Amino acid sequence: MRMLSCIYRHTLLLALLLAGPVSAMSSPKALPKDVASHFCQLLVNDGNGRIYPLSMYAQHLTTLLYEVPHYEDFTAEQVLTGFIFYYDDWVQLPASSREALTLVQELHTGQTLRLFPHLSDGEIIWYAPTDPIPESVGTEHRKYMQEVFSRLNGEVQAGNWQNVEEYIDKMIKYQCQYGNNGKSEASTPTYLIYIVALFLLGLVVISIFIRTFAPKLTKQ
Repeated sequence: MRMLSCIYRHTLLLALLLAGPVSAMSSPKALPKDVASHFCQLLVNDGNGRIYPLSMYAQHLTTLLYEVPHYEDFTAEQVLTGFIFYYDDWVQLPASSREALTLVQELHTGQTLRLFPHLSDGEIIWYAPTDPIPESVGTEHRKYMQEVFSRLNGEVQAGNWQNVEEYIDKMIKYQCQYGNNGKSEASTPTYLIYIVALFLLGLVVISIFIRTFAPKLTKQ
C-alpha cells in the first residue's frame, strides 16, 4: 500500500512538471496590440523590388503558420513581432508548413527585415540590419542601421513601451526621408490610376460636347 502511495505521489509530481512547460507554451510573450500594430506600419522591401507595410507580411506569415491570420487572441502583427522579439517563446509553437518555418528562420536572422532605405548611385537600396552595409552608405547611417534594432529590443525586453513607440516613430521618419517619401506599391494600385484618368477624360469630353452642341440644340 505504501509503495502504491509512493508511486502515486511520483506520478502526480511528474504530471505537474510536464504541465508547466505546456502552459507556458500556450501563452507566448507578445507586444501590446497597439505597439505591434504601430511597428507593422513600417515598410519592408521583399528583395524583388516590391515594397509594402509589414502588416501585409504579418498576415501572410501568420496564415502560413496557423492557416488563419491570427494565433488564438494574438493578432498577425503580434505574431510577427513575437518572432522578432520573443523568438524562443514563439518558435516552440507548432507550424503548419515547412515554408512557414523557413520564413520564420529568415525573419529570426534578420534577412527579411529590409527596413532601411538609402540612395546609392541614383538607386534606392533597402538594407536589413544584418546585411553587409557598404562604406559608401556613410558611418552615421551604417551605425544606425546596425544598432537600432539592438537598442529597440532592449526597450522591448524592459517593457518601456513609450520608448519603443518613439523608436518606431523615428524608424518610420527615417523611411519617409530616405525611401522615396515612404511610397509603397500597396498604396495606390495602377489600375485605379487608369480608371480615375479615364473618368476625368470622360468629364472633359462631356464638357466639350455640352459647350459645342447645347447652344445649337437650344436654338432649334
